[in-house]
Amino acid sequence: MRIPPPGPTPDIEFEDRQYRLRSLMAIDQLDLLVCYGDAWRTANIRYFTDFRPVDGINGIEQAVLLFPLAGEPELFVADGCLDAALEVTPFVVRPLNELPGTNAQTFGAWKPSSVGVAGAGQMPAPIRTALDGVMDGYGVKETDVLARTKAVKSEWEVGQLQHAATLTDVAMSRLEEIVTSGELMSERDLAREADIAMIRAGADGVAFLSMVQSGPRSSYSLALPSHRTPQPGDLVLTDIGARYGNYVADGGRGFTVGEVSDEVMDVVEASVSAVEAGLAFARPGITASALNRQIQSVLIERGYGDYSIEARGRGTGHGTGMDPEEEMPWIGPTNEEVLRPNMVFTLKATINKPGVGGLRTERLVHLTDAGGTPLDRFPMRNHW
Repeated sequence: MRIPPPGPTPDIEFEDRQYRLRSLMAIDQLDLLVCYGDAWRTANIRYFTDFRPVDGINGIEQAVLLFPLAGEPELFVADGCLDAALEVTPFVVRPLNELPGTNAQTFGAWKPSSVGVAGAGQMPAPIRTALDGVMDGYGVKETDVLARTKAVKSEWEVGQLQHAATLTDVAMSRLEEIVTSGELMSERDLAREADIAMIRAGADGVAFLSMVQSGPRSSYSLALPSHRTPQPGDLVLTDIGARYGNYVADGGRGFTVGEVSDEVMDVVEASVSAVEAGLAFARPGITASALNRQIQSVLIERGYGDYSIEARGRGTGHGTGMDPEEEMPWIGPTNEEVLRPNMVFTLKATINKPGVGGLRTERLVHLTDAGGTPLDRFPMRNHW
């Protein structure tokens, strides 16, 4: 199987995004939105243009976009990225070092009385300092207006995410093929095989560094692969996602190797049952906290309250789109946001029990009027 390569984002997508964002800005009485993104958190920039900052330091990984309520946006990127940004961006692109001088030139023309900032938490100090100078004298206020706009996906976006999820399933199928063949590979080599399988099938790369943790190491909630080789009786935690064009999937699965103990089997069943409860409950009109309770309560009732970050209240899901974790919707215990059709998010249940093992069961879900539809298809119960 090979997924066809992604094309550029259709113009109508960008037009619709700008329209919806401006509609919310008008309601929130925002005249200008300042958007920060970088090579690792790309969505605040790629929502407006197919340009993506490149990995690096000293500014080449950074970008700032000024989005007015009325008028054309302006994108600021590092000098070395200017040509690439101009190639794919239909509006003005300027060097990042010109940002401090935009107050009189650009802000003066827009005459904003209220300015919002998206991505403030990711901004490095030099960018923040430059923006503080630019925004001095204007009414700056916190806003989640861009996060709310990104949270609801178009039909085209859901299709892109479906491809990313399918490619992630390819990676899991490759792991199943290796483990069931009896071939012995280290966690590191298994992760690499998963990455290669996704890329050969059409992925542009990985959404994040792939995780494979086996045996005692599966009881760590988050860890990168080591040279340990999974053994019979092990529980193995994986967290793998593919990047397809501008979009990514985030998929956690676990599997057992050979004969395993009843304790290991119970960990698997509890984790999977918790996510199944969330999927059965998911529908538009409920709050994120109500959905979180369905998953969290199963983990607690099954006796894993002390062995699960989700049971302890970290949250049982998050928005996914251009970044593996987007701000909205956060499926968490204190979030009273009402879930809407065409949101895409993960539902997850992690269990890490020292002396037994752990896994993360995670599904990528498209919320429709009929409920939650998983975009990934690979089984959640895997005994190899």
